[in-house]
Amino acid sequence: MQKKKDARDDGGVAISEGARAADPAEAAALYRELGWGTEARYSRARMKKALEGCDVVIAAHNGAGELVGLLRALTDSALDTKVLDLVIAPEYQRQGIGLRMMDRLARHPLVRGTAVYFETERRNFGFAAKCGYAPRKGLTVFCAGKALKSSKGARGKDSR
Repeated sequence: MQKKKDARDDGGVAISEGARAADPAEAAALYRELGWGTEARYSRARMKKALEGCDVVIAAHNGAGELVGLLRALTDSALDTKVLDLVIAPEYQRQGIGLRMMDRLARHPLVRGTAVYFETERRNFGFAAKCGYAPRKGLTVFCAGKALKSSKGARGKDSR
């Protein structure tokens, strides 16, 4: 998939999309810079696979071409879209880049017409509201983590 550039270039930051919009090594470094994990989890090889496995990848680059933001999403293109993550380098946060990336996602041909879900920490609820999102009543996020091997393992011994 080719990189697709955004005609807008607000504040010297360009938005692009496509699996090749972000260099895997730069993406992995951004996640590590933000404290999301170690080199073992966010390696170049794992990030390359992660980017290729997404339906939508949206990247933000500064004027020097450095990756400063990344959004990854999965969609069925009919009902639901799930934002896996949206990361912005600390020095570029609160400049509207995340809003531009979420807007780009909403306008993406694979996403238009679907319900878009994303999870975030409480400290980011203001950002979610600016993007037009609200908590969905009755929805709770469950995570099995990397320990999940099978559905039997997820239930544990005492669950039936």
